[in-house]
Amino acid sequence: MEKILKFHLNKTIAIIVSLILLGFLLYFNSFHNSLFWDDYDGILNNAYIKNFQYWPKFFTENLIAGAGFLSDYWRPMVLMVFSFGWHLWQDNPVGYHFINILFHIANSLLLFFILRKLFKKENIAFLVALIFLIHPLQTEAITYVSGIADPLSTLFIFLVIISFIKLIETKIKIFGIVMVIFYIFSLMSKETAIMTPAILFLIGWFYFDNLLSKEKIKKIIVYLLPLIMIAFIYVGLRLTILNFQNTLNLYTEENFFTQRFDLRLLTFFKTIPLYFNFMFFPIDLQMERQLLIPKSIFEPLVIGGIIIIILLGILIIKNFKNYYAVSFGGLWFFILLLPVSNIFIPISGLIYEHWLYLPLIGIFSIIFLTADYLISKYKLKKIGLVVLIVFLIFLSFRTILRNSEWSNPVSFYQQIIKHNPNSYRVWNNLGIEAEKRYNFDLAKRAYEKAILIQEDNPIAYHNLGVLLFKEGDLEKAKWYFKKAIEEDKEFFYSYLFLAKIYWSNHQLDKAIEVLQNYLKVTERADIYFVLSQLYKEENNKEESIKNLFQALRLDPQNTLYHQEMELLQR
Repeated sequence: MEKILKFHLNKTIAIIVSLILLGFLLYFNSFHNSLFWDDYDGILNNAYIKNFQYWPKFFTENLIAGAGFLSDYWRPMVLMVFSFGWHLWQDNPVGYHFINILFHIANSLLLFFILRKLFKKENIAFLVALIFLIHPLQTEAITYVSGIADPLSTLFIFLVIISFIKLIETKIKIFGIVMVIFYIFSLMSKETAIMTPAILFLIGWFYFDNLLSKEKIKKIIVYLLPLIMIAFIYVGLRLTILNFQNTLNLYTEENFFTQRFDLRLLTFFKTIPLYFNFMFFPIDLQMERQLLIPKSIFEPLVIGGIIIIILLGILIIKNFKNYYAVSFGGLWFFILLLPVSNIFIPISGLIYEHWLYLPLIGIFSIIFLTADYLISKYKLKKIGLVVLIVFLIFLSFRTILRNSEWSNPVSFYQQIIKHNPNSYRVWNNLGIEAEKRYNFDLAKRAYEKAILIQEDNPIAYHNLGVLLFKEGDLEKAKWYFKKAIEEDKEFFYSYLFLAKIYWSNHQLDKAIEVLQNYLKVTERADIYFVLSQLYKEENNKEESIKNLFQALRLDPQNTLYHQEMELLQR
């Protein structure tokens, strides 16, 4: 017995070490990848994460409020991680990549322990955890720093699962309290974590297999009642005080897609074959994938999706009593894909690779559980091992290659444009990266293309204005800043740059007028502060102090404002 225990302990240690080493090895070439895309608003331009005094705002404002923008994402835990990162290494990308990779490796380890507990098959648990760790689909959540919401929320979801299992096994209440805390943290990391109680229900079915169905359901619900209550509170908050735009429709306005449930359902069917293709043949991976909304149920991909769903449904029903682990895998896939399916809540995208970060666990659980049965029955161990090794090498190679594709933002965006030439966001981001590298011609073309695609969006107008400002073409720059303001009366960046141009030309009255026009729309502490500086330049001390008081009213903890007030009041 002692030798057996020692063997299993050594095997477990070997699995843990191998997952850790593989994780760092496969993602090593991503450490020096630069920060770009949403990293600008989430980290580089986010004033809130750079000063601990703004931490309360993490819980009351949207994810990118610190960069002056509006989104409907409420993710205070993500901002907390970014804030700690900024105070430790500021804009050094190595630190942020390290955190993402560390969370991902930790998730693979937790997944191994969870599946080993559920399936009672250590080899299967290891293989699923291994695929989860090395699959190139995960790079969109790991190599991309702003993808941290997936590994962070997953970390807390897995800790919720472990706490739930411990609560069932020991009946010790502290595990229930810990479970509730981790569930709250998961919701504060990513909205899709709301499905965690459904996953726990599936797990509870494993543990109460000696009970009849009705008794089993009642017992599981008793354990899950605190989480269900928290989920309702969370939904209530997201629909009221934390509803920054429109929680139930992430599109800025109604359109035929948001108004047609049938189209959203057909679109979901159409994504299913693509998702399976990503999981088993991850060759052509890309962000901002273009997907045309289907017009008919008879489109090949729609039909393919329906067939896959029916087959999975049959598999789930057929194995529910006798081989529940397989059914568990199928239900896991559907439950965790549901929040990003667009079926009930239209979200700002039709298909993304990182949406499979958790759902792929379910599919590969089915694959390995079924393969284990077939290999044992038909003695296919050698063939199975060869296929497995080839597949693992293929996935590992693709992950390393995908990491390198993320290393150069300019070529990365250009690659996306080849497949999706009508993405406003990609063209605008290409302009930003080209401008950073002093390729002003490419940057100008990119911004102009973005404007052609979306004429009512102020960001590309503003960015082109900044570029012209750098080139010294102030008249054209002013036109673009005014155009950005015309499209969005609250786009304060353009107000500031427009005021800066007038200030540099000693037209202080016009600079003041620009900022006062902004304050007619809404209030911002930094606008009041710049106004204070303009009045100071005019030697109007009274107005300077008056505006600085307004800045301090809105941002009372700002040390710079206090220092300036002391200077003015001397």
